[in-house]
Amino acid sequence: MMDSSLVVQKSKAFTDSMFRRLFWPTLISTAGLAFGDIADALFVGIRIGKVGLATMSLVAPVYMIYNVLDVGIAIGASVKYTQALGRGDAKKGVEIFSQMLLVAIAVSLLVTVAGLAAMNPILRLLGAGPEGGELWNYTKEYLQIMFLGAPLTFLYFLLYYCVRCDDAEKLASAGFLIGYLTDIIGSAVFILGFKLDVRGAIYATVLGKAVGICVFMLHFTRRWAILRFRFVKPDWQAIYSALKTGMSSSFRYIGQFAALIVVNNILMRIGGESALAELNVVQDVSYVALAIYTALGDTVQPLCGTFYAEHNRDSIRRVMNIAVTIGVVSGGVIALLFGIFAPSVCRLFGLEGEAVAGGAFAVRMFCLSVIPAGLSLTWSACLQSIGREKIVFLINQLRTFVCFLLFALIFSYIDLKWFWLTFLAAELCAIAIWVPVCGTRIQPVSAKVFVYLLDTNSSDISDLLSRSEEFCEANGASPKQIYYVTLCVEEVCQAIVENAFRQNGDEYIQLTICFEEDGTVSLHIRDNAVNFNPFDMRTGHNYEDEEHLASLGIQMVKKKAKRFFYRRYAGFNTLTVEV
Repeated sequence: MMDSSLVVQKSKAFTDSMFRRLFWPTLISTAGLAFGDIADALFVGIRIGKVGLATMSLVAPVYMIYNVLDVGIAIGASVKYTQALGRGDAKKGVEIFSQMLLVAIAVSLLVTVAGLAAMNPILRLLGAGPEGGELWNYTKEYLQIMFLGAPLTFLYFLLYYCVRCDDAEKLASAGFLIGYLTDIIGSAVFILGFKLDVRGAIYATVLGKAVGICVFMLHFTRRWAILRFRFVKPDWQAIYSALKTGMSSSFRYIGQFAALIVVNNILMRIGGESALAELNVVQDVSYVALAIYTALGDTVQPLCGTFYAEHNRDSIRRVMNIAVTIGVVSGGVIALLFGIFAPSVCRLFGLEGEAVAGGAFAVRMFCLSVIPAGLSLTWSACLQSIGREKIVFLINQLRTFVCFLLFALIFSYIDLKWFWLTFLAAELCAIAIWVPVCGTRIQPVSAKVFVYLLDTNSSDISDLLSRSEEFCEANGASPKQIYYVTLCVEEVCQAIVENAFRQNGDEYIQLTICFEEDGTVSLHIRDNAVNFNPFDMRTGHNYEDEEHLASLGIQMVKKKAKRFFYRRYAGFNTLTVEV
């Protein structure tokens, strides 16, 4: 058996490689998202100045409600899909996706109808000024197109999150990036070229979503893709479970909606359109400054969900250590750069004169909150993927609603400059509450979970079999279960070593054996060899054919297993067997 320190090192290599494979495409996607979000405000600010930026601030709360629904549905679907595949239940994963796709279409159509029908009350609630005024008309034009494009927005996010979890992170990132590049280019053409003002911004956004969907749909033409749609009867319990998981994170947008409504009205009272324009610049800076944390969260979520299904708490801890380290270092550098170049950023968005100084101060105060905000976002993604939805809900409501609104009201009565400390105060207060209450420690590995790292040395298999048998006996397994487990371990691992390993001295198999609550024994096998599915070996009774002969043990495993499932995920062969 290899040295324990080497076991730890190689186990980290699995986790680290999976993290890198998912992180970089996701970072590119979120960068596209960030710049796509600021493109609208940038070109609108250049075209029509403060009133355009004020319009973008006013529609922001509506986006918060959008995000509660579209992102909530998408994240809930992707988390449950990932967990189902992590357990080896591809059929359940497809059913979850199909259910949530129908939910997304139905909800988006309701949003379209309700938004158009209640347009004037919405405008009054947003504080768009006197009816028929310039600000009112600009906001109305924007929202009308936004509501009509709701189905595309809902479908866009659902496909992105689910395609990314189906081992197609590069395609998902490409679709996401192409969609937002289309948004950026479209904004420039529609606003500056065709002079459509705010209408050009939302036209470009809807067009970007449509283009992104077309890219995502290419995934369904791949033969190896597991994700697909099929008509299923509504499973209200499964839908509720997915919505509960997704909404625990996206429900923060409800708090943000309410907080922004109050804040918009406060800023109009104490600073007018200039203060609203400064707020819009801060919001646009936040899209870029927090993009690294969005990427980290989107990377953490499928990985932690997979490892959670495998009962691999050590890998979850490793993923979070990497994410937190990257977040602190990268977030600090990004915040520092924005702080240094804050005046130039404000001028870029069309602010002039005294508004530049006020906007630069606001940006710098916001930058102080980047790291604490990012840490909360990253931990929320992890906690959500391991079934701790209540804690995620608490974190998000504290930082985006309760604490934010409390400090916004307090500071607004002192001075406009003090108001911009709201972001930092809210984030620190939220952390001071949720960390002591909930903690950030991942639960230790259960005594009913066994993890072993196997190298190419054939003598390791006998040691592995012995330890697997001891583990099963210690947990009260029946003789039949012990036999099935050792049979599966021996035949599958031997098949991988003989058929997939290239004997280059750096090939490993990670085996995890779990005793589930229902008495089932689950085996999760991950290796870094070339693409190889043991259950695809040719079967038959031709004993003169070496492959047929070698597959006899695999045939026995297939007959005895309750369920078996293979997929190539994040660069590794991943196999799940239940006995």
